[in-house]
Amino acid sequence: MNNLLSIASHKSKHSLGFYPTFAVDGVPLEVWLPGYNREAELHLVAAHSGLHSDDDTCLIWDRIYSTAPGWRTLVPLLVCPDDLDLTCTVIVAEQHAGECHVRWHRFGLLRDLITLQTPAVDWYDSIPSLTFERSQFQSVLDAFRKQENIKMDWD
Repeated sequence: MNNLLSIASHKSKHSLGFYPTFAVDGVPLEVWLPGYNREAELHLVAAHSGLHSDDDTCLIWDRIYSTAPGWRTLVPLLVCPDDLDLTCTVIVAEQHAGECHVRWHRFGLLRDLITLQTPAVDWYDSIPSLTFERSQFQSVLDAFRKQENIKMDWD
């Protein structure tokens, strides 16, 4: 069974207002992840817009769009609302791309800089993997970027 990725408006305990985030089967990631593992309840916010560094934003979008069949990468999903960067608390997904699907294989707390060749991650074993239909996944990414006016070099 495939999961459905969508865009949701969410207000975190530590955010000033509502912000756009990804939702899995209608549930914002900030709620979905801790629903499977309470250790993932870190009061983080979506990493896909509003970061202080354009370089961090570009890195995140470059990685989440890394969907050529056979590609694997770590995709930052949630970040600390105080720092809004990739150097503090970051939850990542290990993304695997196939011919017809994109899979978030596992989720974890990043322990190193995301830019290292093989950064250390403390994986949350109790959180299940997610599988998205490839074209629907890419359509949601495109819609999110359009909504938030996020431009990439390839645009």
